[in-house]
Amino acid sequence: MKKFKVLGLVLSMLAVLVLWGCGSDDADNDNNDVDTEVVEETGEEPEEEEPDYLTLGSTFEFDDLEITIGTDIEWVTVENQFSDHDGADVIQLPITITNLSDDTHGLNMFFFTFFGSNGTRLDGVSSFFDNSVDFAGDMRSGATQESYMYILFDGDGEYVIEFNDWSETIEVIFNITQ
Repeated sequence: MKKFKVLGLVLSMLAVLVLWGCGSDDADNDNNDVDTEVVEETGEEPEEEEPDYLTLGSTFEFDDLEITIGTDIEWVTVENQFSDHDGADVIQLPITITNLSDDTHGLNMFFFTFFGSNGTRLDGVSSFFDNSVDFAGDMRSGATQESYMYILFDGDGEYVIEFNDWSETIEVIFNITQ
């Protein structure tokens, strides 16, 4: 007899939770209707939703750093006769980094990866350029540095810079046409 009482109590609680969940959905829908009516009455355009990714020119925080990847794209060429990439076209992107932490800190070169127009990971070419962000080093708290990211060009299309420190991932997506 006790088993039936416990089962009845559990089923009753489950029914209350289901009904409560259905009621909260109706309340949310009512609020959406009110917001829509207000927008229609005031004649204001609804705010556009922000995309799930960032683009060039966006400023974001990552690993206690404020990062802005510029929009002034320049083209450079790898000049190293001993490299497989000798003569390859490279995208040069300006990057500005500010240390937001209280400690000496910089952008770790292992925390970002480039993906090319066909979606595959690109070889690093920053070692061919002295002013690369890979060699920028650490900064004191509040300091800002400007340098460049160098991305091997593998054709026109969508490129991705993925920032990943194993606790968060941020993608910067942009189109390149040579």
